Formats: sequence, structure tokens, C-alpha cells
Amino acid sequence: MSELTMDAILANVFLTVQARLATLPELKFIDQDLGQLEFDDADQLCPVKFPCALFDPVEIRYTDNSEYSQQGESVLEVRLAVTAYTAATHYYEKDSHKINALGYFNLEHRVNKVLHGWSDERYFNPLSRISAQTERRKDNVRVRVLRYAFGFVDNTAMKVRTPQPRPDLEVIPNVV
Repeated sequence: MSELTMDAILANVFLTVQARLATLPELKFIDQDLGQLEFDDADQLCPVKFPCALFDPVEIRYTDNSEYSQQGESVLEVRLAVTAYTAATHYYEKDSHKINALGYFNLEHRVNKVLHGWSDERYFNPLSRISAQTERRKDNVRVRVLRYAFGFVDNTAMKVRTPQPRPDLEVIPNVV
């Protein structure tokens, strides 16, 4: 795993999740989802290698814990993309074609196996899968969207209190 750390909690969440996904050798491209799969021109080269995982925290809600400290509850969206295998999966097709055509479900299974219940123990609590769905597309790319809930504490806005020096205590002799 990378030893790179950032000031922002979400940047560290990204780095640790990216390193965790990198343990799966079948993923050829792992990055923040910046719309790399959204291209209109069929002649345009796709900027990723397949299979790939693109992810981003798509929703974050904050509640106050105490003065300047907040609890964040987030949804991490992971988009798994593979090039579609064109062989049919109908009942009468050969099993080898079915295995190749449905292989993205095995990839999804392996991704979930490394993410669900995992936490880096520094920046966020364990990821919990909350949904999975197929993204409908008109191109030759098959995309499964996995969503994971996680929480974190953000203390970055807390005021740093600097201790004020106190004057030395003077001892006055007791005169009786």
C-alpha cells in the first residue's frame, strides 16, 4: 500500500481504496471517476484499460459531533467496467461462452470481497455494500455500479488551542 498521505480525509480515503483495489491483478485501470467512460464519438479512444474500476464518494452528509467536529456519512460509488463479451448467454449457448459473457459478475464478486467490511482503520470505518446495479449503455462496455456506505470523523476545522504561559507563582513569606 502507498505511504502517501494527504491533509484531506477524502483524499486519504481515495488513496487507501485505490491501493486496496490494486490487490486485484485483473483490474487494469483504477482511478477516480472523472467521466472517463462517457465519450460520444465511437472513433474516440477510451482513456482507460479494461477491466477497470472508477470510484468517487458521490454523497456525503455531515452532522455535528461537537464544536467544529463532524461525523461524515458517505456513499462510495465504484463503477466496474469491462468490454462486453458478444457471445449469447441464452440457454442453448455453449457453457464456455456463458462463462466469458458472465465473467463480470465474478469480477464484481472479487471486488466486493476486498471492499465489503474492510476499513483502513485510520480514516474511515468499514465499508458496507448497500446496492449494486447494471448501468444501461448503448456501447460495447458493460458497467456494474456498486455502492458502499462508510463513516468518518472530520476534526479538521477544530481550533487549535495554544496554552497561554502563566506567570510564575510568587511565594510571599508568611509574616505573623
